[in-house]
Amino acid sequence: MCVDEALLLHAREQGPTLRLYTWERPTAMLGYRQKAPDWLERARALGVDVVRRVSGGGTVLHAADLTYAVVAPSGWPGVPSDLAGSYAWIQGVLLRGLADLGLAAQPSAGSRQGARSSLCFAAATGSEIDLAGVKLVGSAQRRTPFGFLQHGSLRLRPDDALYQQLFGTRLAAPPEPLARVTAEQVAGALRTAFADALDGRLRAGPCTPTEVSSAQARLAQRRLDPLAAPGLSLTRAPAPADRLP
Repeated sequence: MCVDEALLLHAREQGPTLRLYTWERPTAMLGYRQKAPDWLERARALGVDVVRRVSGGGTVLHAADLTYAVVAPSGWPGVPSDLAGSYAWIQGVLLRGLADLGLAAQPSAGSRQGARSSLCFAAATGSEIDLAGVKLVGSAQRRTPFGFLQHGSLRLRPDDALYQQLFGTRLAAPPEPLARVTAEQVAGALRTAFADALDGRLRAGPCTPTEVSSAQARLAQRRLDPLAAPGLSLTRAPAPADRLP
């Protein structure tokens, strides 16, 4: 999470960034504004880590998913800066990547329940993606005057048994077509889709030394209280670098 926060803090310097990752062990992630839940003791007993992200939305169980983070500076050509436009742009790119894998995903139908739910995959708000009638992708944003960070989770393998043990509520298993693809195949398709959407200006590479330094500094702070809402000094944008990707 600290790496994603560092990418946001330096968005003006580096331009749009896509980060894709999986999880070493099951982790429940709270949204930025969520209160401490009543299932923390169950999480410890089940061996599930609990962390908090800097973006909003409901709790996500990362157990058998592919997680994405998209960062873009405000005003970047071809990337909408407003909330609705940026959600729709990312949703469209995700759909194209999934279609290239032969997955007939489609936008979720929103509901009032989705806006109120404390669990991301319990309902849909309309900005997510479904496959065969089951919510496949849930997303949330953090916005600043100089850019935005959007997190999302793509459920690739069954995690419904652990989900019910932890949260005490049922969740439909991922649709059967997902059994035919691997996390590496999905990640590759999404890289290609985002590169195409950015006119080829997406290249693979490590975090910059500045991003690493920022992430390490944030990690030292957040280790003191992993569930505290992560503070960010977001009132001013960092000065833009001379070089852009």
